[in-house]
Amino acid sequence: MSKITSSKHVNRTPTSVKYLTMKYYDTIARSYGELYGSEQLAKYAVAIKTRPKGRVLDVGCGIGLLYDYLLKCLRIKPEIYVGLDISFMSLKELRRKYRHSGIVEVVAADAEYPPLREKSSFTHLYAFTLYACDYGALQPILSVIDVNAIEEVVVTLLCRDKRIRCPDGLVEAGYLSRVEILCVKVPPGGFEPPTPRSPGDLQPGALPG
Repeated sequence: MSKITSSKHVNRTPTSVKYLTMKYYDTIARSYGELYGSEQLAKYAVAIKTRPKGRVLDVGCGIGLLYDYLLKCLRIKPEIYVGLDISFMSLKELRRKYRHSGIVEVVAADAEYPPLREKSSFTHLYAFTLYACDYGALQPILSVIDVNAIEEVVVTLLCRDKRIRCPDGLVEAGYLSRVEILCVKVPPGGFEPPTPRSPGDLQPGALPG
């Protein structure tokens, strides 16, 4: 199994960008589903190739649209779902909606400084519309996770210059929008290419700056 590490050219996200991102998503937390829900669900439908019944880590989970997709579209209730996000108001929305679900846990944290136990065991790792090609380090998350236990890794990168920069150990599997690259871990039997999409089908998520 190939080791997944972070590419050397990727730098940690500037603090100013993180602050603006947190404030932006705090502000739109209640309306995020209406603004970007259909776009995100379309991405999940293209990118997720397995049936995540195990332990799911959703990095940059926002209001929990991925969990909603697993329940309603795939009709799957994972063993446990852990959502990690820097936006406290987004996590508050997630908890409000799923507060009676004993399998949902949320972590308010910076993804580049994850407060997870060493060798945390997850079977599925997802990070949609969180990392950019110029900044955003995946390695801090992977360094505290038992990579050998992971069945599926799906990470998207916002790359406006269209140069492929998937983290080491992940391969480029197409575009989800004009600027959003899909990076996946290659399973033992290979992977099915994503459904071809017109660049106009999906619009990139709005980020501050």
